[in-house]
Amino acid sequence: MGHRGFSFGVAAALALLVGASGSAGPPTPRDDGKAFGELLRPRAAGNARTMPTPATVPNFVPGVPAESSYYSAPATLAPAAAAAAPTSTGYATVTTSIASRPTFARVDLDATVARGKTVSADPMTYVDGYGVAGTPGACVPLPPGGPSGATYEATCNTGYVEIPPVIRSCAIILTHQFGVANRYECSDYDWTGNRVDNCAIFDTSGCTRTGSRPGRCLQGNYPRCTEPGEPIVQLSCPVVVPGGSLLGTSIVYVGSTPDDTACATWRASATCRADPGICTDSTPTTRIIRGVPVTQPCWAWTRAYTCGGGVSPTPQNDCSSLEAMGCTFLREDCLTGPGPCLTTDRVYRCAVPAGPADKTQFICDGDVYCLGGECDTVVRTPNTEFKNAAVALNAASQAGKEFDPDNLTLFKGARTTCGKAIFGFYNCCVPRGFPVLASCSAAEKALAVNQKKGLCAYVGSYCSNKSLFGICLEKTEAHCCFLSKISRILQEQGRQQIGKPWGDPRTEKCLGFTLTEFQSLDLSRMDFSEVYAEFTDAAQLPAELATTTAMQTKITDYFNARMP
Repeated sequence: MGHRGFSFGVAAALALLVGASGSAGPPTPRDDGKAFGELLRPRAAGNARTMPTPATVPNFVPGVPAESSYYSAPATLAPAAAAAAPTSTGYATVTTSIASRPTFARVDLDATVARGKTVSADPMTYVDGYGVAGTPGACVPLPPGGPSGATYEATCNTGYVEIPPVIRSCAIILTHQFGVANRYECSDYDWTGNRVDNCAIFDTSGCTRTGSRPGRCLQGNYPRCTEPGEPIVQLSCPVVVPGGSLLGTSIVYVGSTPDDTACATWRASATCRADPGICTDSTPTTRIIRGVPVTQPCWAWTRAYTCGGGVSPTPQNDCSSLEAMGCTFLREDCLTGPGPCLTTDRVYRCAVPAGPADKTQFICDGDVYCLGGECDTVVRTPNTEFKNAAVALNAASQAGKEFDPDNLTLFKGARTTCGKAIFGFYNCCVPRGFPVLASCSAAEKALAVNQKKGLCAYVGSYCSNKSLFGICLEKTEAHCCFLSKISRILQEQGRQQIGKPWGDPRTEKCLGFTLTEFQSLDLSRMDFSEVYAEFTDAAQLPAELATTTAMQTKITDYFNARMP
């Protein structure tokens, strides 16, 4: 018999079984059991949602229980339990159950797991046929998860940019001044005896007395002159003196002056600022200029002028990408205060994008169970409390994992930062779904990964590099990252409940809740919609596949045992 014939045979046998259980007649024990279960369902659901009280707890004796003595002496609890164990009915029940529970061979367990993996890899092959009602059966892949309603905060910037200045440079050289020295000799009184000029004729010619030599000897002769006469004055005159006896002419060094004629344009500009000159020619220090030795520590310079620059006349922004994503503006923080705000940080609230579909999950026909050769349809009632229960259980589990016994705190985070150039190409603080630059640090890349997982809370931004004009050139974002998404939600919304906002982004340490703070949180007021979809998807594993396969196996066994 082929595959299609086998499916038809299964459907026919299943129709007979269903018809037998659904025929008119007195209720069977199975019908009574189903009715009793439906009767208890509302009561069980109500008890699960109701806070227990002393009156509703069975066998609870009001007052201070005797076990409270162990609060102050916990070391006595273990010996007391060991002494009571031999006569305890509960202890005996548990130990007997453990000792007598059935065991399974490893080969049987491996075979069961292997078959389950085979069915999960190709579910369509194993449920192709007919459902309980005789209609064709099929498996439908779960649709992609839609937006959960959860949000995250992203930032962008508005403000002014710095106009870069223009650097100009020019060369400065030395100009040397030389003069003509006209040599004369004169005497103030005995010019006739000394046979030189009268010094009076040189008084108005700017002459300089450069030295003297002996005049005529009045008594004796040189070098044994016993009465020397008036000495002869030696003069250097810049001009030829009329009436004077010119003895000779020579070139003399007067001085040197820096010549910055090449810098005249930028020196005269009010928008240019001169930097100190840099010597470009310093050796040798003594040079022969026009036959005269001249000594200078530096012979030429280069001077730079910083011209222009400042603040742009119109502001800019890079918020278009967040606005295109439909993000909602929340607030604006100044990055350059106090004083006029030249750079602002705009904070937006953005929707968490929907995740990709999981192609390994299916919803299948044949939601039935079989027992003793009889099959029945499973009637499912949606449980609207599942998501809240799952979140509460997960939160309790995370509290146990993240308790810090040293500081007695819960849900402590780790401070992580990233950097971004304002209106520049360098940006390692990207929103979810955007790629991270390869030049970003390992910590910044890890932050982007944790943000995508929903593990990080945005604390704030601060300017980490400011220009001379007060414009923020680079900002740093601070984030607190946690071990789970629920931990992050508890921190974000719990801080709002107890009035504990994030601190200064420069110093925030992402500390956890104290035990008192955590006990004051009201989880029922928190929005965990961001994680609801994850728990729901995790609960929609293809358990129907295993049920349907078991049904087919039991029906096949039924026919094999009863057909000749």
